[in-house]
Amino acid sequence: MANSTGGKPGPALTVGIPAIILAAAGYFGWSMLLKPALQKKEQAETAQALSSSTSLTSKKYGTMIRVAGDPWSGYSTFRGEPRLAEELAKQDIGIEYIDDEKLYEQGARMMALTEGKLDLALTTVDAFLQHGAKHKQKGLYPGVILWNIDESNGGDAVFVAKGKKSFDDVTPSDKVCYSTGTPSEHLWDFASLSFAALENVKQDNGVVAKDCWEKLKAGSVNVAVIWQPFTAIAAKEGYPKVFATGGQADDVIVDVVVANRDFVIRHKDTLQKLATAYFKVIDGYAKDAAAHATFITKDCGSDCANDASLGRAVLDGIDFLTLEENLCLWWGQCGTPAKMVERIGKTGRLLTAKNKVNAADLPPAETILNDSFLVAMKGQLEERAKLAAEVAGKDTEVTAPTLSAEEKKYAYAADTTKADGSADVGTLKLPNIYFAEGKSELDANAKSVVTGIADQLRSFPALCVRVHGHTNSKGNAAANKRLSQDRADAIVRQLKSLDGIAFPQSRFDVQGFGSEQPVLVNGTEDLDGSRRTEFKLFNCGAKAM
Repeated sequence: MANSTGGKPGPALTVGIPAIILAAAGYFGWSMLLKPALQKKEQAETAQALSSSTSLTSKKYGTMIRVAGDPWSGYSTFRGEPRLAEELAKQDIGIEYIDDEKLYEQGARMMALTEGKLDLALTTVDAFLQHGAKHKQKGLYPGVILWNIDESNGGDAVFVAKGKKSFDDVTPSDKVCYSTGTPSEHLWDFASLSFAALENVKQDNGVVAKDCWEKLKAGSVNVAVIWQPFTAIAAKEGYPKVFATGGQADDVIVDVVVANRDFVIRHKDTLQKLATAYFKVIDGYAKDAAAHATFITKDCGSDCANDASLGRAVLDGIDFLTLEENLCLWWGQCGTPAKMVERIGKTGRLLTAKNKVNAADLPPAETILNDSFLVAMKGQLEERAKLAAEVAGKDTEVTAPTLSAEEKKYAYAADTTKADGSADVGTLKLPNIYFAEGKSELDANAKSVVTGIADQLRSFPALCVRVHGHTNSKGNAAANKRLSQDRADAIVRQLKSLDGIAFPQSRFDVQGFGSEQPVLVNGTEDLDGSRRTEFKLFNCGAKAM
């Protein structure tokens, strides 16, 4: 339609229609031409990686299991451990470990698993949930988790620049470096969701941990998320290690064996033999830690530079999980709930909060877990005990093996370090707990909030907690200080009532500050903001019992 001022097309025609045409053409070009071409290129590169990649296996056996992971030392058992190769060779089975950088990328690894070009993928729970969602077949994830390999136990850590002591010293103008697409990114996601000061930190990321370590040294970033051996190197050079996997960040990075679904059906016997051989080797590690450290040093390659102390540091940062720990702690075969189900749920919620995956795309835990191989091994242990009893005869008592594994419990000593500000890790980002005016009792809503806080605090079992109460400046200062102390005490009492083992009094530094530390906005007190309870984590030398 022409307008009334000169017969020229109006803005809707001069701008709107051409823009729509260009947008449509752009969408058509992307969806029909460019996107398929990029996907085809990605698939071709992955296929080329698989066909021309370097295999660490020179011998061929009757059955070969094609496996891929990345350089994480937790996967070293599959990568070249001679004892595992020897055990499998007795069964005419071999592992073809495909060592190619293209498959270090989690998406490429999941695509190869989906297409059956890999039989097993070594990965983390978070990476499997995130990238498996992109490679579903008939609505199902590309594989199933068979067992847990390890939990990072200090092998991944967050360091800050010299001159900073805790996360509370980090400012929005600071920069963080982590290796994208690796567990370092997941650890940072967990930390940045947990600690208030990390929410808006800018990124200057790297490809591998060495990149971030070098940026921290050069001063171009103020926070670096790195893995061993660079965590040991950074600590040796005096950089503050504020946060690490293990007791400070419990169960955050868990490595697992994921099997292609068709391979599980077609080669169940082979996988059972692999599981038996694998856990035999893992048990051997516990009996000969020195030999294991030597192997890890060799596997670590140029990063460890044949330095046995660095190899030992790498080993110390990994908690290789035994058969008993798998059965009893993670897979619920000893009368306790399966941690794997809980971990899948928590990891999925974290990924959703960081917009890494849509909640609707996440799988029900039972569709990605296959405990049949672990259960069969449990049955084998019970059968051996029964046979031993029969051989021994009725007059000889044979004790059946008792499977057991427990979560670490800690002894705390908050009083000895509560005055030491250098022990602080950072202030947690938690919902506020509201009290009635002038009251210190927790109502039903407040108790519900404390229950949620308790669940979050369980993720940091080796850290103590400062629970500090504050009021605004309205009213009598002395009365306000008593009230803030009473409120902080009420919160800790509620935590203790929920779980006396996880939350003993010795884990807390409980103080009320009244109106001494107001929240100021442009020099003026924020009266609502000043009425708060702060939770700050700190290192108190907690000892595992």
